[in-house]
Amino acid sequence: MDLLHSSGVSSTFYLQTHYSHNQDCFLLVSMATDIHNTFFLLFPIWFHVEQAEAIKLVWVAVVGDSLNLMLKW
Repeated sequence: MDLLHSSGVSSTFYLQTHYSHNQDCFLLVSMATDIHNTFFLLFPIWFHVEQAEAIKLVWVAVVGDSLNLMLKW
């Protein structure tokens, strides 16, 4: 488990030092993929376009958010 945490810290440090000029892009991606934005903004739009894909989008958001919470814990 220490290896997992140390590799996460190392990769975060690398991104912050080498890609600091892309901070706005990273923040935009982080905001766009937030579970609340995915459910309240993307899902209704995508549901009218393609229902099956919209359901998959919700499942990806739920599983991704669950994994994020478990790995942070």
